[in-house]
Amino acid sequence: MVRVCDPPDVRPLPLCGRGRRIGTPALRAQLDALLALASPSGAEPPHRAVEHARSAVESARLARRPDLQMQAGVWQCGHLRHLGRFAELLDVAQALLAELATPQLPKRPGRVRQATLDGGRQNLLRLLALSAGDAGRFDIALAAANELVRLTAGACAGSALQAAFALGACMERMGDSWQAVRVLQQALDEHGAAAPDGALMVASNAVCAFYIGILHRLLGGDDGVERARTLVLARAAGDTARRVLQRSPDPVYEVAVLGNLAEVLLHQGELDASEPLLRQALDRAHQLGLRAHGWRARATWCDWLLAQGRPADALADARAVLAQMGAEAPPQTAVRAHHAAYRACRRLRRPAQALAHLEAVERIERQRVTAQLKAQSQLFVTRMEMQREQRQLVQEAESARNEARHHSERAERDPLTGIGNRRHLARRIAELFPVRQRKGQPLALAQIDIDHFKRINDTHGHAVGDRVLVALAALLRENIRAGDVLVRLGGEEFLVILPDLDPIQAADFCERLRQRISTHPWPDIGGAGSLTVSIGLVGAPPYDEAALMLAADLALYRAKREGRNRLCVG
Repeated sequence: MVRVCDPPDVRPLPLCGRGRRIGTPALRAQLDALLALASPSGAEPPHRAVEHARSAVESARLARRPDLQMQAGVWQCGHLRHLGRFAELLDVAQALLAELATPQLPKRPGRVRQATLDGGRQNLLRLLALSAGDAGRFDIALAAANELVRLTAGACAGSALQAAFALGACMERMGDSWQAVRVLQQALDEHGAAAPDGALMVASNAVCAFYIGILHRLLGGDDGVERARTLVLARAAGDTARRVLQRSPDPVYEVAVLGNLAEVLLHQGELDASEPLLRQALDRAHQLGLRAHGWRARATWCDWLLAQGRPADALADARAVLAQMGAEAPPQTAVRAHHAAYRACRRLRRPAQALAHLEAVERIERQRVTAQLKAQSQLFVTRMEMQREQRQLVQEAESARNEARHHSERAERDPLTGIGNRRHLARRIAELFPVRQRKGQPLALAQIDIDHFKRINDTHGHAVGDRVLVALAALLRENIRAGDVLVRLGGEEFLVILPDLDPIQAADFCERLRQRISTHPWPDIGGAGSLTVSIGLVGAPPYDEAALMLAADLALYRAKREGRNRLCVG
């Protein structure tokens, strides 16, 4: 038996002033004492440890230690689960998750405190998912399990297995043991080799339990081959869990692992091998005060008594465990106990009592199906709402991107002509030059200037001059290639970058462009021949903006000095 000792004096500390606790060291000493008593590895049985954990939560809140508050809350919920007090656990876990959703940690909390908070949040979600499933609150169970899966995405193997276990347990409690096995077995195949012993044992034991759930749903059917296959798979998972348990002993999971393996052996007809495991599980559950685990093992014990041909003992035990569980009975355990009692009554030729137990089974199953449908409907609605919100966010993000792109494009456009400006030139040079230099590809740069543009403004006015600039920009845009870069440098100066053209090709291109401009009909300023341009052309290498711009500028000045309306190559 576990030794039960009297706790040290953990009475609340006196208050002073406006409700402040006096003596911070004293408060921390009290908190340390409570945590020692609440720890699952301590000597206190669950029914006492849970009260110490509750007090530790309050003391940690007063001490402004959210990390220790989370730790004590996880222990409190763990003890409540062992006691089968699922409804209370749901209230405690949900309240704590809400309170510590965005905890106010002290400055520089350190990695240990943050890890305690993060790990505690995951543990609370796992306990919430499992216990809500046991209580038939599938809406809460699914929400917690899905949140846990989200939090552990990309996490270590152990966390991923724990999340898959919680999600699979929800599915199993909702009646889909096949899907539960698939989810958890897939996680085991992916993460099992890298997972620590604790997580591996939990997952393997859960797979065994899920196969047992499949077995119970197959009982009474005609598919003996499927039942035999299910038992083989359950046995393999149970043996794995037991081997890991022997490497890394865990008193709580000793009850679960041995109880599940005993049930598999029972259904395989190995009653002599099943009995000692089942008795060991029952003894350990009693010693540790694990009521929920004990109820499940006692339901299996009723099946063992029936297999031994002792229906009267099985009926008495089934009714005793049902009475003990009362309103706190996990639906699955209650179904198994009622079903054992039903079969015992049939063997004892008590049809009225057998019918009452069968009706109880059907009533619990109807409640489970109703809760399952409600939870799935709520989950569907929630997912629809999330998808709608996600679509809205995507649309808003796309709109923001388009707006930003339009702003960026406007910032790179010359407001008069609509072609690129110096900012556009800088971006395109940064894109083109490094690639051409790395690959040794040719590139040409042509600077274009309108001859005697001041005369046009003085003679015809600035409005006409602006129309000439717009028309010239349109003419240049029509005659360059899709990959060329056209910008207005300012005033009457334009520049064209010609990727992939060698000097001869670029000179030929620019000469045709000059001739096209000089022969263009310019109605605002006197017709064809009334506007000409001078062009300075250079080629890379070097792939240097400043050097090329200077060389092009010098070539342009030479074209001006030599009489204008000509092309000069630098």
